[in-house]
Amino acid sequence: MANASQPRLAQAEEAPAITRLIDAAYQPYRDQGIALPDVSGGVSDSIAAGQGWIMDDLSGVLMLATATPTAHLMNVAVSPDARGRGIGGQLIRWALELAQAAGCTEIALATHVDMPDNVALYTHLGWRETERDATRVMMVRPLP
Repeated sequence: MANASQPRLAQAEEAPAITRLIDAAYQPYRDQGIALPDVSGGVSDSIAAGQGWIMDDLSGVLMLATATPTAHLMNVAVSPDARGRGIGGQLIRWALELAQAAGCTEIALATHVDMPDNVALYTHLGWRETERDATRVMMVRPLP
């Protein structure tokens, strides 16, 4: 499924670099005082489960579980020096393709309540809010 223009499955030896990428991608939110959970925890486990996808140049990473009927978009992170190049959008489209190919009928995610730009982005891309608590906004999007 992977070629030069789309993500490929991450390999176990890439876990440390992927962890650094995720932490760097979320650092600006921490710098704003947003108390995020451990956003890079479980990277090795996700890779071992076939749930980690990366761009060849390590500019972006996707963590996706595709257990039917609902896929779960666990993480999309773009390296700070690669922002603005459309990599996040490409990873999200890839997640939708993978979820649909796996036979999922919807894709869910959770984002932080203090990240309204993420909520707006996912709403624009077809997700709808299903629940909210003190720290998370849960969203779901049907798949064709």
